[in-house]
Amino acid sequence: MKVLLFLPTYNEKDNLAKLIDNLNHLKFNKEILVVDDNSTDGSLNIINEKIKLYKNIILIRRTGKKGRGLAGITALKYFIRSDHDILVEMDADFSHHPKYIPEFLKYFPKYDVVIGSRLVRHGGEQGRTILRYIVTLLANSFIRLLFRVKIKDCTSGFRAFKKETLLKLDFDNFFSVHFSITEEILYGCILTKAKMKEIPIIFHNRAGGESKLNYKKIFLTFIGIIKIRLRGKKILKLVWKS
Repeated sequence: MKVLLFLPTYNEKDNLAKLIDNLNHLKFNKEILVVDDNSTDGSLNIINEKIKLYKNIILIRRTGKKGRGLAGITALKYFIRSDHDILVEMDADFSHHPKYIPEFLKYFPKYDVVIGSRLVRHGGEQGRTILRYIVTLLANSFIRLLFRVKIKDCTSGFRAFKKETLLKLDFDNFFSVHFSITEEILYGCILTKAKMKEIPIIFHNRAGGESKLNYKKIFLTFIGIIKIRLRGKKILKLVWKS
């Protein structure tokens, strides 16, 4: 399998060098795709230094409207056009540890989607407040009810996808600008009856830098999740809408 590791970045200079080093210590065939929303903190200098060192890093620098969802769509379209078999997406703030990725890959090709889950047995979170944990539980309960799915951690951004599964989705018809992209992709996979597997991870609160998530984005994500459900099969390619 040829694996593409996707890192969405915006002002992550405190984490990027160590994270890229850790990813390149993993023993499988891989390339690292960094989609950067025009960082202003020196992140781009770090990325360019690592490109010279490793030769397996692709940088896409976005200069338009910023947003985790827009960066995600850019990465997904790149993956579809590439010769990679598996896409792994993860945060660039070290909340998702690279050590779990080889475990993800063990479940392919049997499964279509593998999710790093905080909410299954042996999973969990470290360094976050009780309030954030309660918000996570409530959000996932709401999504499970709305999407009619048994996946426990629907808001996890640490996931791996088989290319054949993502080829069924119409990314030109996605609408998520920010964090609801996680649920929009998940719902598309649910509609295509993708075979999904959750494996336990320990989520660590970011190691450095500042979180991009705020109350406004949480509210917009909540609205976005409802919109995803109402839009239904519009996110699927025509052949999968029947």
